[in-house]
Parts: sequence; structure tokens; C-alpha cells
Amino acid sequence: MPHHHHAHRHAAAHDHSAHHHGGDPTFLPRLLDLDAEVHADLLEQAVGLTADLAGGAAGDRPVARVLDVGAGTGTGTVVLARHFPAADVVALDADPAMLERVTARTAAAGLTGRVRTVRADIVDGPLPADVDVIWSSAALHEVGDPVTAFRGLLAALRPGGLLVVVEMDGLPRLLPVAFAEFEQRIRAAGAAGTAEHRIDWAPLIRATGFELLQTRPLRIDRTLPADGPAGEWARLELTRVARVAGDALEETDRATLRALTGDGSGRVGALGELWVRGGRTLWAARRP
Repeated sequence: MPHHHHAHRHAAAHDHSAHHHGGDPTFLPRLLDLDAEVHADLLEQAVGLTADLAGGAAGDRPVARVLDVGAGTGTGTVVLARHFPAADVVALDADPAMLERVTARTAAAGLTGRVRTVRADIVDGPLPADVDVIWSSAALHEVGDPVTAFRGLLAALRPGGLLVVVEMDGLPRLLPVAFAEFEQRIRAAGAAGTAEHRIDWAPLIRATGFELLQTRPLRIDRTLPADGPAGEWARLELTRVARVAGDALEETDRATLRALTGDGSGRVGALGELWVRGGRTLWAARRP
């Protein structure tokens, strides 16, 4: 991701500049962690599919090295390590603060010794070599030179190795149905400050020399309690939307956002339930 490749951290559709975080260095990591918690089922599904495909792709040898490109706060790194218990996992990110969080998270998960961090930019490298599985979630859409990035990923994989890329299909929806028109308006107002996320990596994957194995949609559509982690995630996400949209919002919508992100009776946590829906696309490819 241009200034750091995380995903996953699955909130990587967000504008990551300090301006839109209000200068708070903890804002983005907290948003990413909560996003991963809310979408934990999607992450497990995607990494489980990766493990299944790697078992078929590896064939001649077990998976010994997994590379998490754009590791962010390390939520995906931990899931990868658990799904590949015999592998060493390398978490790569350009942001040293994110890598510190990866180290802390993996230590807390009892994975010290199995996970190491590498500070590197995916385009400038260098990337580890002879990798069995490369995973990248919600990161590659931020890369300024995707052609060079995918060439580097191909070179990092050993022949027969597996590449899995996951991207958001679009910005998530999270408010109850009564807020549908409001949420549509604020998302549209913030669109000018948000990169295009409906990316189809399939043509570039093929053009780079990979064998594309499958393209699969992953969906979430569920209600979650508004007074739990989903509510805190929604509050931070709406805070981010308000900062990105700025003056493009009507005053009535700004007032609604202030109420939802505040501590009063109109706050997100008092809504009862949230309706979380959205999706990812997963591309799986093999180096011939």
C-alpha cells in the first residue's frame, strides 16, 4: 500500500493519511483491528481456502514459508500461522509502526519464533525468495506500480507456489435500514477522497505469468449488536467518513454523523443492531 501496504488489514479501502485520522496515530490500527474482528469469518474463510489450495498446489513438498504482503496490524498474519502450522511466516509492511504491532500480536498469540517481520515496499523490495504461499489482503490496490509489484510476487514464489490476493469490492455498509439513504449520501460525498476499489486483478495476474486458479466472491450480510466491537468499529468508520467527506456533506448529515459518533443518545452504540454487509473478491493463482 503506497505508504504502507496493510490490509486487511481489511479496512484498507480507507484513506490512510494522518489528515483523515485527525493526527491520531492509534486511529488507523484500531480501525483495522476492529474491522478484522467484525469480518473474522471472511478472513477465516479466505485463509482456509488458501490452505486448501496450497495443499493441492504444493504437491511435492509441504508449505514451509508463507509471506504476508501488507501485514498491517497482523490479524491476517496470525490466522495464516495457525492455518499453516509447519510454516515460517514472514510479515512484510513498509510501516515500522505496523510491524511493531505485528510483533506484539504474534507474541501474544504464542507465535514468537514462527513469525518474523520485514520492512520493505512491495515495489522496491527486496522480497523474500523461494516462498510457498504469498497472501495479500486489501493492500495491492494502493500500490503505485502494480505491474512491477506482481512481477516481484511472481519472482518471490517458488515454481508451483500459490498467490492469493484479496480486495474489498467496495466500501462496507453498516447502519440499520432506517439509515439507508443517509448512508448512501455520506458514502457518495466521501467518494472523491477514496480510491477506486472495484479492481479486477485477473488480467494482470495472467499477464504477469501466473496461472489463475479461481476468482471467488466472499460476502458478509449479518446483524451484529451495536453495543459491542461492531459498534466501536462503526463509530470509527463513520468518523473516518466524516473526515473524508468534509464540506461535501449537507449540514443535516454532518449533524447526524456527529450524533452517531458522539456519546449521546443518538450514538451508534444505542442503535440496538447494526446491519453489516459488503464483500471481498479473492484471486488465487499459481506460479507455473
